[in-house]
Amino acid sequence: MVTSTGESLSTRLRELRRAQRRSAAHSAGSARELVVIAFGPSAVALLVIAVLAVATLLSAGSGLTGLTAAIGAMWLSSHQVPLTISEVTIGVLPLAPTIALVAAVAAMTAGAAGNHRPRSELTSVFLAAVAGPLLITVLSLALVMDGSTVLTVASPNALVAFGWTIGLHALGAGLGLARGRWREVGAHLGVAPWAPNAFRAAGVALVGLFSVATVVIAVRLVIAHGTVGELIDAGHGFAGGLGLTVLSILYLPNLIIGAAAMLVGADAHVGTAGGDLFAAHGGSLPPLPVLAVLPSGGGGPFGAVLLVLTAVVAVLAGRRALHVDPMRATRTVAATAGLAAIAMVALTWLGGGELGELGSAGATVPAAGVFTFGWFAVVGMVMVLIHGVLPGTRAARAAYYRGEPLDRIADDLEPDDRDDRLDADDEGDLDEADGAEFDGAELDDVDDGQDLDDTDRDDSDDGVVNVAAADDEPVSDVADNVTQMPRRARADVVFGTHRTDSDDDH
Repeated sequence: MVTSTGESLSTRLRELRRAQRRSAAHSAGSARELVVIAFGPSAVALLVIAVLAVATLLSAGSGLTGLTAAIGAMWLSSHQVPLTISEVTIGVLPLAPTIALVAAVAAMTAGAAGNHRPRSELTSVFLAAVAGPLLITVLSLALVMDGSTVLTVASPNALVAFGWTIGLHALGAGLGLARGRWREVGAHLGVAPWAPNAFRAAGVALVGLFSVATVVIAVRLVIAHGTVGELIDAGHGFAGGLGLTVLSILYLPNLIIGAAAMLVGADAHVGTAGGDLFAAHGGSLPPLPVLAVLPSGGGGPFGAVLLVLTAVVAVLAGRRALHVDPMRATRTVAATAGLAAIAMVALTWLGGGELGELGSAGATVPAAGVFTFGWFAVVGMVMVLIHGVLPGTRAARAAYYRGEPLDRIADDLEPDDRDDRLDADDEGDLDEADGAEFDGAELDDVDDGQDLDDTDRDDSDDGVVNVAAADDEPVSDVADNVTQMPRRARADVVFGTHRTDSDDDH
């Protein structure tokens, strides 16, 4: 008896020690993982910045004097913090490093979050992803302040630097943690059932606009290759030309955003030079090779072609927002246009800013938002109207209002199936089609043995149809609980009736 008790106690102690070792290993692993999340992407960014800073200082022949201040200034510029150099404020900073940094943070947090992490650990991952870069920003501000006597770089506003750092890394961490959890996030926020479709349609709109803008810039670079070569040669040697080329690549996202704003009708400018799709005017420009893409005159027919491409993008986005229910489709189109406009306003504002003595650069932010909303709202509503009167949509809407699942509706079928459904609607009476799935249903209040081969219609003013049949089992789940069905006219099938979002669950 004593031996058994001793063995039991020994077993429990061994299990306790193993649990403690597992807990300690898990805690150590979690701590290491949080450190990697906090400083991993930032360490890689600092390494790249240090290499670029050393190359820049050596090519300028100034040695390594002020290297730490240059690294701090480049870290701040990668977070879109405006810098003042020789009393000239540069607010138009390249977006390529910023986009790469946000993408790296999102990838790191997504890999660390996993699929079964508790909410407390997800919170720790998020805070680590923001706290680490914030510490580096504090050190960068100190380095810039300390080296301001060597380099002519003024210390930027600390609150602005902290705000940009927190905002960008919180965005990246949020995207990483939300990846694979969109349904959970949507359910927690209580989004409408049609909201995910609106987000997807807005994504199609933005990707389409930026794709067309990228193609336009590539074509313009090919056309103006002579000017691009002259500007690269103005760098006075291989190192200078390489620096201008790298700087042009870093500024490409800014130009793509400006071109996308021009595609929807807004005007863009760099200093005193600028214009829109149909008119342009020259002015003083920085000696940056990529700026050779700016037009020197009116767009003419080329501008009209670009408008057609914008309309094609709007049609593609509108197709993603269509639905057999016209009210739901209208809400989705409006949300798509609003989301695309908000994103365009944010990106246009982010891609522009002060350009020192030349003035400012970028597209007109309010015009970009208004025109983006107009394009996708107007084109989307036209598509909703056209889609709503199509014969296949009419048949699909009738089935949708009867409670059939969307995957069985005609707008999701093959063209041959749509034609078969259309022929059935044209040859048969619509009132009989509405009640076809209830043939053979049994009402609870009908006596056993009573056969009703034909549909009984109540002659009262409320227009209610009593549906019953001799079979013992209902044909559908709907008929099992429904004893009365409202009579529908042909106009209901053509134009539809009001349907709440709760009906989508049937």
